[in-house]
Amino acid sequence: MSSTPGASAIGDIVITARPATDCVAQFALSTDDLLAGPVLDCPGGASDFAATVRTLGGTAVSADPVYSHSPSDLARAVERDLARVRAWTASQPDRFPLDGAGQWTHAHRWNTAAATFLDDFRRDRAATSGDYRALSLPRLPFPDDSFTLAVSGFLLFTYPRHFDVAFHLTAIRELVRVAADVRVHPLNDSARNPYPALPRLLRHLTEAGITSELLTVQGQSDSRDNLTLKLTRR
Repeated sequence: MSSTPGASAIGDIVITARPATDCVAQFALSTDDLLAGPVLDCPGGASDFAATVRTLGGTAVSADPVYSHSPSDLARAVERDLARVRAWTASQPDRFPLDGAGQWTHAHRWNTAAATFLDDFRRDRAATSGDYRALSLPRLPFPDDSFTLAVSGFLLFTYPRHFDVAFHLTAIRELVRVAADVRVHPLNDSARNPYPALPRLLRHLTEAGITSELLTVQGQSDSRDNLTLKLTRR
């Protein structure tokens, strides 16, 4: 995958509301993958992915520092960041198809996913079920092998100015510690620039006994976000 001339990055870290169907496609997952054992979504953002896994009969935990907010404060933060996404996508119609009103055609689906997430977040807070944990990489307070699958979307590789190579290496090793199968997507920043240190990072992971595999997928928010990294321990 190559960078796109004129593409712009979104800037500071944004809370996204990627629909569960997008997550399944971007991480190259099957229903069997979702139901094989506990799933970790880190960072979970405002996605309805984990809620959907539970609806299917599976077990899922979402981890994200934004879950320290109250439901009302988080709802405001999500709406603020969705507005940022709408403005960002509208400024790049060559990357993001727009409808007749000049809005990104996926905006409605993200709004629906965010509404589902917020309803489930309120349920979790009322029931204290622990489905949403205010945690952040690169350290997670879970025992080894707590999860069968961990997915991490649109944080690692997406914000190279915020996180250096050492952070990426530590975060990935932590995800592999707590989960048997780890998927990271995409492998570029939000301006479509490929992560420049990826070859060096993969060498470090190989030396640490971690097997990496590049999966070709169909990007959902941007069709050219077409690579996912699958990681397992040898």
